[in-house]
Amino acid sequence: MAARNPSVLCIGICCMDLIQVCEAYPEEDSDVRSKHGRWQRGGNPSNNCTVLALMKLKCEFMGTLSDSAMSSWLLEDLSKRNISTKHCVVHRGCETPLSSVLLSLERGTRTIVHSNPNLPELTFEDFKCCNLNEYTWIHFEPRNPPEIERMMCMVHRWNERVSESERIIISLELEKPGKHPVQMAELADVVFLSRIYSEKELHVTDMRTAVISLHSRLKRKCKIICAWGSFGSAAMDVSGNLLYAPPYPPEKIVDSLGAGDTFCAAVIYALANGKNLYSAILYGNRIAGAKVGFHGYDTIADIYKHMYEDLQ
Repeated sequence: MAARNPSVLCIGICCMDLIQVCEAYPEEDSDVRSKHGRWQRGGNPSNNCTVLALMKLKCEFMGTLSDSAMSSWLLEDLSKRNISTKHCVVHRGCETPLSSVLLSLERGTRTIVHSNPNLPELTFEDFKCCNLNEYTWIHFEPRNPPEIERMMCMVHRWNERVSESERIIISLELEKPGKHPVQMAELADVVFLSRIYSEKELHVTDMRTAVISLHSRLKRKCKIICAWGSFGSAAMDVSGNLLYAPPYPPEKIVDSLGAGDTFCAAVIYALANGKNLYSAILYGNRIAGAKVGFHGYDTIADIYKHMYEDLQ
């Protein structure tokens, strides 16, 4: 039987990002002029979908939205990029999640202040309406861990009933220490570890130790991936083989916002299309490194093919 074309569902938050690009991080109580300002759709799984759509991979975002004018703009932007939102849940009378982002050209940092006062998180009951036959891959941001665990278990039950060709790959992002339980990795086939999660939750100081540490804690083994900014990325396969891929920094850092989301999406793209784990993290480094050198995401559409061609 021929392999199904990849179709990825990304579950989590969609928010509005208000971005100011500054020469340096401003002092408190100062009045400075930025180099560039914009707004754009944000949120980790929302950004994952943006990158996947630019790579012409079929994808869907699922999360909660408000009925505000701001959320209407977010939905319009998702639609323009051919990202399905057919299972999103709209709540009346709630505010749209909002992130104010300061990008420092001096240090290449991004500082985020996030607001989400009253928008409910996605629930298992919301997820039950999905037809799992439509997806080859589901990626979870565990914003509501108990409900996300139930969703992941539902996908596991599906995988137990279907043929190998119909199985859905489950990936999970462990990003926020203290909020994303490490045991959720037991339910995933692929786990993405953030640097801050590794440092604060796993108590390690480098990416290689991070993937080794998580691997040692899990009974059900999975692929574990950890990007560490300008140091590159490390990964471990289910057999415990440790892999390392070097960084691909741009000549000049322009926009570091969403670099981790870009890395994650590029790795999913490569794995979903049959590449091995090393090639996938190498591709993630290439795309994320290039992305830091330009504003936003759109230039990815011009570069993703030639960066993919020589992968093993």
